[in-house]
Amino acid sequence: MRDFKHNRMKLPEREEAFCLAAVGDLMLSRYVGQVIKKHQDHSYPFARVGWFLQGADLVFGNLENPITPGREIMIEEMKFRAEPQMARALKKAGFNVVSLANNHIADFGEQGIMDTMKYLDNAGVRYAGAGINEAEAYEPLFLEVKGYKIAVLAFNDSLLTKPGYGAGEGPGAAVLEPEKVAESVTKAVGEADFTMVYLHAGNEYEPEPDETQRYYARLAIDAGADLVLGSHPHVLQPVEVYRGKYIFYSLGNFIFDQLWSRETRESAIVKFYIRAGQVEKIEFLPVYIDDDARPVPLTGAEGVRVLDNLGLDLTREFVPAWDNEECTFIIQEQYVFEPGTLAPGYRLVQNRQLDLDGDGSIEKFRLKNGRVAVFSGPDLVWQSSEDWWVDCFFLGDSNNDGIEELHLLVWKQGSFGSYRPFWLEEEDNTIKNHLFIFKLEEGEIKPVWQSSNLDYPNLQAQLVDLNGDGALELMTLEGSYTDPNRREITLWQWNGWGFSLITVEDR
Repeated sequence: MRDFKHNRMKLPEREEAFCLAAVGDLMLSRYVGQVIKKHQDHSYPFARVGWFLQGADLVFGNLENPITPGREIMIEEMKFRAEPQMARALKKAGFNVVSLANNHIADFGEQGIMDTMKYLDNAGVRYAGAGINEAEAYEPLFLEVKGYKIAVLAFNDSLLTKPGYGAGEGPGAAVLEPEKVAESVTKAVGEADFTMVYLHAGNEYEPEPDETQRYYARLAIDAGADLVLGSHPHVLQPVEVYRGKYIFYSLGNFIFDQLWSRETRESAIVKFYIRAGQVEKIEFLPVYIDDDARPVPLTGAEGVRVLDNLGLDLTREFVPAWDNEECTFIIQEQYVFEPGTLAPGYRLVQNRQLDLDGDGSIEKFRLKNGRVAVFSGPDLVWQSSEDWWVDCFFLGDSNNDGIEELHLLVWKQGSFGSYRPFWLEEEDNTIKNHLFIFKLEEGEIKPVWQSSNLDYPNLQAQLVDLNGDGALELMTLEGSYTDPNRREITLWQWNGWGFSLITVEDR
């Protein structure tokens, strides 16, 4: 074990990445609202793609309507409004931050804006680009994720709105004015580890960005922004790399009732994996808005054709997913873009916070140099064994007993601990990979479940609820003890005494 740890210590050290998922325009009114009412299910619009948003630390979209009580909105109208229940539906679907800087947020006046912020606040969904006055609308939104401080800003093109739309002394949105945009972005960059800017601009239905989009996207990056996202054209537009930073000019429609053309029905959900201020990997799920105005995944040549609009060199991967229509787990295509070549191995550094035992006090968890330490305030509660090497840890309720647990992916010598399981005839003294689960009880870290040698080492793992039933599944990326190129994503569920492999249909 000493040589194993010595070789691991030679690897470069890297902080844990965080994942930002982003979609285009979310319009939950008009025909979309009628479909929701018909099915009596506020989560209906998200049902076919909710699984892809699982595991993201931040899920972002442009909320293209106020949330406020009122009359039914007819299909021919250009004035939008969503029911108050949609705020919690957004949260349930995974959205934890939205932009309110768009040309419809003021459709029901100042009261509509105030109602929107109130309902989002109550649902636990954060927002950027609007406020009770101009100062608040331009203020960056700061979020803490995996030890990173993330800033989100959002702005709308004033040419898309009526005079007086922008925030002043009363409620409104942040509008595109060069000095104010640069000032807000500069302020955010000075306080954050990563800054994302959203722009609601461009010409509707145009496949290429216009000069306003290009000007303000580049201005934001010149001021220090790390990523720029956009929508309003209602179609996907190409991606630009400017000064080493990515500009997604338009992510198109995510949920909308513009069903008259393929272009307005096609889009993509995007996941950005970000480490040390840099985007190191991007995943794409191409989608098509069906006749119920909800996004469904596209596969094969159709999916490839949609993503070709982005102008990126993508590779195809297969991942577990949930088919909401057939109520079964399936294999689904996604597409990946990796800007550079990553080192094949590294020592992961992780920092997390969670009230693990539910006593109202936050515990801190830190992984460094292969050992996990758990702190309560300044006091060290527990540290993993010197005889182990921990690749990574994750937190959650994997056995679905209502109690959060600490999970470790561990390398150790020997297939079991102090007591040999009855089904093993003899000890295996080679160094193999294990999954260990612990809980915090009465101030002590205690084992819940510890695997014997895993047949395949787990390189990564996370807890997800792909089928939305409230019970978490364990998703792992498996490698091999002998084949360095083997990679397979597998899905498991707790069976009362361990984990059983979930059968996933290959279509």
